[in-house]
Amino acid sequence: MTPQERKSLAEQINSNPLFHDILDGIEKSAVEMLIYAETEKDRIEAQERVRAARSFRSDLRSAVSTPERKGAPV
Repeated sequence: MTPQERKSLAEQINSNPLFHDILDGIEKSAVEMLIYAETEKDRIEAQERVRAARSFRSDLRSAVSTPERKGAPV
């Protein structure tokens, strides 16, 4: 996949409101699980879910904002 294709696909995902609703729901649910975790294992699992959602969102932002490469001068 070329950098331009990757950027284009990331823009498509990012422009879809359903994507944001779903990812926001995943993150909210994980934060709630983190707050009300009864065991250390549950707390760690919830932390991992929050980090994964935020990391995915960050990776998508990076893919969208990747500048186009310019060719070497001739």
